[in-house]
Amino acid sequence: MILSRYLMRAFLARFVGLLLGLVLFLQTLDLLATANEVLAGGGAPLDSLARYVMLRAPSLMETVAPLAGLLGALTALVTFAKNSEVLAMRAAGRSVLSLVGGLVAVGTALSILLFVFSETVVVRTNGMLEDWRDAGFKPDGQIAEGENSWMMEDTTIIRVGHVMRGGTELVNLRLLKQGQDADITDIIDIDKAVWTVDRWELEGVRRVGGLNDAQTAPPEWKTQLRPEHFMRFANHPNELSLNALQEYVGNVAIGSRPQYFYDTWLHQKIAGPIVLALMPLLAAIAAFAHHRQGSAVLTIVWGITLGFLFIVIDNMILAMGQFGSLPPFVAAWLPLILFLTLGLWIVFNFEHTGART
Repeated sequence: MILSRYLMRAFLARFVGLLLGLVLFLQTLDLLATANEVLAGGGAPLDSLARYVMLRAPSLMETVAPLAGLLGALTALVTFAKNSEVLAMRAAGRSVLSLVGGLVAVGTALSILLFVFSETVVVRTNGMLEDWRDAGFKPDGQIAEGENSWMMEDTTIIRVGHVMRGGTELVNLRLLKQGQDADITDIIDIDKAVWTVDRWELEGVRRVGGLNDAQTAPPEWKTQLRPEHFMRFANHPNELSLNALQEYVGNVAIGSRPQYFYDTWLHQKIAGPIVLALMPLLAAIAAFAHHRQGSAVLTIVWGITLGFLFIVIDNMILAMGQFGSLPPFVAAWLPLILFLTLGLWIVFNFEHTGART
């Protein structure tokens, strides 16, 4: 138990150091690339740059956390192997599975913290940064929403000409209501919709086409959409919390993209942080696969290669899920399950083939 805690503390200390170092390095590069754009907003230079760093750093931290976990586990195992500490642990009766299990346990705890951090901090700062970017990085800039944005609510396609006053005023709407065979039964234009007392007050409502063009009843818009939906419906899922994403995949789905796009990201919101728990396992594969060569450089290179291979495959399969080529669950979880199974098989095989570190 003492040896396991020793290894886990070494991994955790390296993880924290590498995480801070990687964030500082990437933040410096990012700031050098965007400083002119930020300063062009007209705000006080130091205040504007400091605000940008505070809003950008959480996203960078979330991005590099799995890499820091991989490098932290690799350097811990390589250092222990170089000093014969892993050999001492094995001589004391500790199995490979128990050594790797301790690292994975720390990785799992870090994954939970990363998920909470993403939901409470990263989502909020990403949204604030994009809003500030859309306002031209002006200190008190007003966000001008793009024209002709599209979204769907159930079977109704909605085109929004302009979003104003925090989503409480919509200008130039067009509603395309679909029938059972996806044919357009009604085309309704609305000059303005204003949110008042939990409902939309409509101005200039008229039917302009559709299969029900001869219908005499006045056109209406029955909707569950609220102002906040129009302020965020065009946002990328990394700017939406898990609860917000669930609104996009419910029985009455809304959003500017197909439902399977949001469903894929809903699964990815959970699967993404778990990658941090997988990285120590990938590091152990590299460390034990090259234990006889005794080359620390070879071990680290092999471990980083495994990590980047996972990231490439994960991004490719996630993209297929976003385009509807794979079921959302498969797109989000397949790479994780595949590498987890491979890693456990290699470690289990190493444990029972009589090999020794």
